[in-house]
Amino acid sequence: MIAIFAGTGDYPKEIIYSLKKNNKKFIILNITEKKIKDSFKINLGQFGKILKLLKDYEIREVIFAGYVKRPNLRNMKFDMKAISYMPHLIKAFKSGDGNILNLAKKILNQNKIKVVESHKYSKNLLLKKTVTQKKPNKIDLQDAKKGKKILDNLSKFDNAQGVVIDEGYIVAIEAAEGTDSMLKRVINLNKNKKKKSGVLIKFPKKNQNLKYDLPTIGSKTVKLCIQSKLNGIFLKKNQNIFLNQKKSIILSNKNNFFISTM
Repeated sequence: MIAIFAGTGDYPKEIIYSLKKNNKKFIILNITEKKIKDSFKINLGQFGKILKLLKDYEIREVIFAGYVKRPNLRNMKFDMKAISYMPHLIKAFKSGDGNILNLAKKILNQNKIKVVESHKYSKNLLLKKTVTQKKPNKIDLQDAKKGKKILDNLSKFDNAQGVVIDEGYIVAIEAAEGTDSMLKRVINLNKNKKKKSGVLIKFPKKNQNLKYDLPTIGSKTVKLCIQSKLNGIFLKKNQNIFLNQKKSIILSNKNNFFISTM
C-alpha cells in the first residue's frame, strides 16, 4: 500500500491517475488547506496520528507530491510524538526545505516506511529532449549555461530553482515566491520589450534530493513564459517534472516557443 502526501497543484492528480492506471492501492494524506476528494486531512504537527494512520493501512511506500507552503513553527499544533523531535525540527526549519524533507524521510524510515521517488509510477512526466517544433538557438544555449552556473552557486543557500537570463543579462532569480510569481515580475519588466528573447532555466538545486523533491513546471508556467516574451524553457534532463504536457506543447508550438533539456 502507498501513501501520497498531497500538496497543491496538478502533480498529485497525475500521480493518482498513474497509480490507478497501474492498479496500485493507495491512500491520500491531504496536507493543504483545500479539500481533496477521498483523502485524510492531516496536520503536519500530528506525528503520532500520521504514523498510526500509516500503520493502520499497512503503508510501505510514501510519495511526496505538490507544493506545500512552509508552515510557521509558532502556529503549528504538535502532539507528543512531534515534541520528541522538536530539536531536530527547529534545526531542519532553519536549514531549508530540503532538510525538512530529509527529517521526514528519517522519521518514516525509522518506522519501516520507505520514501520513494515521486515519479516512480509516472516516468512519463520526465523530459528527455526538446519536445517542441522550435529548437533553442546558440544565444539560448549560452544563456542556459550561464543560468546553470548561477543556480549551482545559489544551491548552497537551499533556495533558487529558477532563473531568467536574456542575452547574457540576469532578469530575475526565483526566491521564496516560486517560479510562477517570479515570471509575473518578468512580465512587468518586459512589458515594453519589442522582440522575444531570453530563457527560463528551471533546474534542481545542486544537492537536492531527487527522490522526492523534483522541480515542476506545467502549462501555467509555459503560458507565463510566453507572456514574458521569452524564447523558451530549459529543464534538466530526466530531473524535472513536466505536467500538462500535451496542452503545454500545443501552446508552445502556436507561439513559436521551445521546451528543451540540458
